[in-house]
Amino acid sequence: MTRKPQQRSIATRARVLQAARELSDRHGLELVTAEAVATQAGVAKGTVFSHFGDMDGLLSYVLRDRLEALRTGPETDASQQLDLSDPVGLLLQRMMALISVITDSPTILRLFLDNIGVTKPNCAVEFVETLDALDAELATFLEKWQGSEALSPALRKDRTPEEMVDGLIAFMIHGAILLKSHQMTDRSELEARLRRHVEAFLLTG
Repeated sequence: MTRKPQQRSIATRARVLQAARELSDRHGLELVTAEAVATQAGVAKGTVFSHFGDMDGLLSYVLRDRLEALRTGPETDASQQLDLSDPVGLLLQRMMALISVITDSPTILRLFLDNIGVTKPNCAVEFVETLDALDAELATFLEKWQGSEALSPALRKDRTPEEMVDGLIAFMIHGAILLKSHQMTDRSELEARLRRHVEAFLLTG
């Protein structure tokens, strides 16, 4: 029995996306072309565009995969790791992980800014869902920290976790731009700078 047209379309789209993922892992995102993806997926070049609109549309899904990989998942929820002796350090690890993803290449940073609505007026729904999930994990971490008397240093209590997440996102995006514009080139220097900003913004004194 032949598959229905919709099933074939879904399978083709998945094959094109998988080809883009494999080529990106092998050669880097900058070298992924429509021709290479079409050849890898065994489809016509026009099929790539019919499913994703353009290469930005396709590569955006590769970026989303990388963002999804940053999620802790229920088995390693950040809120369960608050027994660590350095909550600021744990927070910085998460921030630097996101910065590493979005500064992997100029294309990645541009796609990230496009898809969160910084350089284009509308956010892609899929990105909103992924970023909301990452934000929620961060807010949960801050909420547990804020409510704990045992953790040191103490987190400020005059702002909600959601408000603090907004500030941390601004720090991360600014840090990514500093790296890609070559205003800073040393990631350890950036992490130290972020630590100072985070401590000044989040801690009680």
